[in-house]
Amino acid sequence: MIELLRESTAKQQQELERVLIPMIKEVDTPEKYTRLLALFYGYYYPLEQHIAAHTDISFPGGFDRRRKASLLLDDMAAISGEPAAEPPLTTDLPEIIDNAQALGAMYVLENLTLSGQLFSHILVRKLQAPELSRAMTFFQGYGNDTLSYWDTFVHYVQGYHGTEEQQQRVLDAANATFRKFITWASGGLD
Repeated sequence: MIELLRESTAKQQQELERVLIPMIKEVDTPEKYTRLLALFYGYYYPLEQHIAAHTDISFPGGFDRRRKASLLLDDMAAISGEPAAEPPLTTDLPEIIDNAQALGAMYVLENLTLSGQLFSHILVRKLQAPELSRAMTFFQGYGNDTLSYWDTFVHYVQGYHGTEEQQQRVLDAANATFRKFITWASGGLD
């Protein structure tokens, strides 16, 4: 199943990176970094809420340990020195009405966690701010445990034995999650 996900979403993942990486490379002030964090929060928070309502409780370690939207608010607060106000949120989310679709959306978020390490390297080179060391928790993912979290997720997906229809729902949800994030991120850092 993981190979099907990789193959099925490769184009959407590349397109999202084509949108995000130039945006990340433009971040050279704390204000721009805060806007980048707000952009991610605007998609992650509602999507995580949507996933949580439909994810299988047997997911290893539970989905709650994988949520990262609160880290975005923490990072914004570390930059500004005060609690972050909730940024605007998207309402254009992929359909998630069952565990199969939740798993497809989770694939995207877990995949972006791996990309977060690349994003953090770009940001560290571009943004010289003393607050940065305290404001990178989101992009650092699970820290030193990022690969083991990814491996656990991959193992779970490999063991997914849904019907052909459920497997297609996983793939469709993953693709829709990438597409919706591309649309949201294409709005930029305004």
